[in-house]
Amino acid sequence: MAKQKFKNKRSFILTCVGAAVGLGNALRFPGLCARFGGGAYLFVYLVALIFLGVPLLNAEIALGRKYSGGAPKCMQALKRGGGRLGWTSCVNSLITAVIYAGLAGWLLTMVIKIAPLCTGGSANVSEYFFDNVLNARDDGVISGISPLVTAGIAASWVLMFLCLSGGTDSLSKAAKFTVTVPVALLLVMAARGFLYQNAGEALKALFLPDFSAFLNPELWLSALGQVFFSLSVAVGIMPAFGACLPEGTNVFSCSLAIAAADFAVSVLASVVMFTTLYGCGLQNQIGQSGILTAFAVYPAAICRLSQFPALNAAVGVLFYCSLCMMAVQSAVSMLEAFLSPLAEGFNLKKRRLTMCVCAVGGTISLVFATSAAPLIVSIADLFINFYDVLLLCILECFIIGYSRESRNLANEINRFSGRLKMPEKVFKASVKFVSPAVLVSLASYEAVRLFINGLSFPLWAQIGFGWGLSLAVLAAALLLQKLTLPRVSEGRKKLFKAHKRANC
Repeated sequence: MAKQKFKNKRSFILTCVGAAVGLGNALRFPGLCARFGGGAYLFVYLVALIFLGVPLLNAEIALGRKYSGGAPKCMQALKRGGGRLGWTSCVNSLITAVIYAGLAGWLLTMVIKIAPLCTGGSANVSEYFFDNVLNARDDGVISGISPLVTAGIAASWVLMFLCLSGGTDSLSKAAKFTVTVPVALLLVMAARGFLYQNAGEALKALFLPDFSAFLNPELWLSALGQVFFSLSVAVGIMPAFGACLPEGTNVFSCSLAIAAADFAVSVLASVVMFTTLYGCGLQNQIGQSGILTAFAVYPAAICRLSQFPALNAAVGVLFYCSLCMMAVQSAVSMLEAFLSPLAEGFNLKKRRLTMCVCAVGGTISLVFATSAAPLIVSIADLFINFYDVLLLCILECFIIGYSRESRNLANEINRFSGRLKMPEKVFKASVKFVSPAVLVSLASYEAVRLFINGLSFPLWAQIGFGWGLSLAVLAAALLLQKLTLPRVSEGRKKLFKAHKRANC
């Protein structure tokens, strides 16, 4: 099956930026800045991005180009049995896409609801979505379903299918819209934030470091861990996109551009959140929970932006449209990470496979339109997007860092580089020693915290949408590896013979 390539380097970078930039950048990152000393967190994060995130990002893109396949094929080529890890990443991304589709449905609902909230003078704005739209219940019991959210989720899946149906062309075209438009809207909101009287106080809180925060080990672990999650590494996306990289492209320069854009959007979103919430007197509401911020804190802030309800409504619509586009683009990238190796592994037609997966995924994600949705999202997001990704990052670093074939990976990264090259010693030290040490420390810290404090969710919900879901991801990955292993092994032999002939 011929691999469709991106038309040019710019299309590739824009698509990868769309995959990396998501709700975590717009909502979670600013909350972490507020929690861990503003500029102190930004400094540690930037250093970690350069020395930890960029090397692993380079490795994934280079692997995709070298082996012309997604994560299962790349990991299997590095280590026998590594395909299991690759498939686990892909299946985990599929579940993440379902979660993001549900959140996109929520955001589309807020696009419709924010204008009436701003103009109607409701006194219960911060609780409106959960109490009046979802009729959410803390016990997780499904007692109803929201027709409006259901329609929003269905519309999100239709958009995702349209983005995926045309291959790399439709992916890059969609990214031009879903990346540039949200960034433009965030710039507008940032400009509005600068007009508040206490904008200077907000920017001071964001950018000036609290030096005492450097003594907090949670700051370091959180910033170092956030780098891996923010760049969308270890989730199968970058190898799949790297396989479609145009010939002759400089991998290192592409990675630098992706990382820089990801950091810039995170800082821009932080400026928007700090100036907006400070300007509305809600600075104490800046928290780590992105979901609570998006659907409880921001509606209250937007309705207080000015004395003109119509203006507030317009800003609210634009803001939630931008978040929705980020969620859809992230979900599209996650789906592509799963669909690409699946279509190749079973020799299936990509468009038909995409239609089937979107139909099944759309049906499953309707659970996010029910009264149990907030509880399910919180648990599933914790396990799938934090615990699973953390373990996947650790295992991937060990496979890449200690496999024999990875010794020449720095050469693959720099194959078409000019003067701008990835330093080989820095690359090897980062992937082989520093990144695994940081990730293992973060995992150990979280394991101790979990043992001492436990989780606040009901046990049945933890089993059904947490531990059980993670085990289901692993079981599906093992099954897919078993079914596709003969094809993967055959492909690996062909690659080995090709490399051997090239070296002769």
